[in-house]
Amino acid sequence: MSVSAGYAYSAADLADAARLVSFGCQPRLRPLGVPQYRDLLQRYRRDGAFRDAVDAMAEGLETDLVGAHEQEGLVLHPRQGSWLSYQLKDHPKLGVQERLVLGLVHVAIAARAYPYPADLEEESVKRVSLVEIDDFLRGLTERLRRAAVDDEGLAVAHAELDAAWRIYSKLSPGRPTASGRLARSSTQGVIREALEWLVSQGMAMRAPDLGPGHYRLTHRFRLQVRENASAAAFSVLCDIRRAHFAEEA
Repeated sequence: MSVSAGYAYSAADLADAARLVSFGCQPRLRPLGVPQYRDLLQRYRRDGAFRDAVDAMAEGLETDLVGAHEQEGLVLHPRQGSWLSYQLKDHPKLGVQERLVLGLVHVAIAARAYPYPADLEEESVKRVSLVEIDDFLRGLTERLRRAAVDDEGLAVAHAELDAAWRIYSKLSPGRPTASGRLARSSTQGVIREALEWLVSQGMAMRAPDLGPGHYRLTHRFRLQVRENASAAAFSVLCDIRRAHFAEEA
């Protein structure tokens, strides 16, 4: 039996805490479809001592527990350098330029969906499509070019962002393969790859009812974006997106 802050944890308590974290490490798993997951999640939300045990388990795994959502479950955010974290440089099949473009697309999806800080606090479902994200990025090309220098004409220190949009602007929007699929070398092919990765991580869902190439972004994605909202590239794209809104007003 373990004792923490005056509370005695049984072996069963600790096993339940570890089991809940294990469920959270399976991002596509939904508590409403797994009774044990649902019950442990409710216990986490209502039992302070149990919540402390689960938080400690997550801490030991070098992750931040950023949400316990009734429908989406436990939302974990691996810290940079954690063995659970994933970076584009870890992708064995991507070259430097491909990583830059794919990274830009991920940031663009987030900036398109959540341009204002208040958007990151709302649980409304955001919908995006391949064409919409592609149009968004292509429309930002000139704005990104202007944002690459300051008022005195000096280069701004966003070298990777600058390189990414320059590469992106040279790619074709969509070039179907012989089977009718989008080529990975096209911008919409890269966007599909990014969105399908989000699907695999439980952060997006395909939405064929809205049309081909449409997706819904989940609450889990919003929480993950909120954790990274201070990233320089995300801030730049959000600033440009908001400036565009102001011009249209």
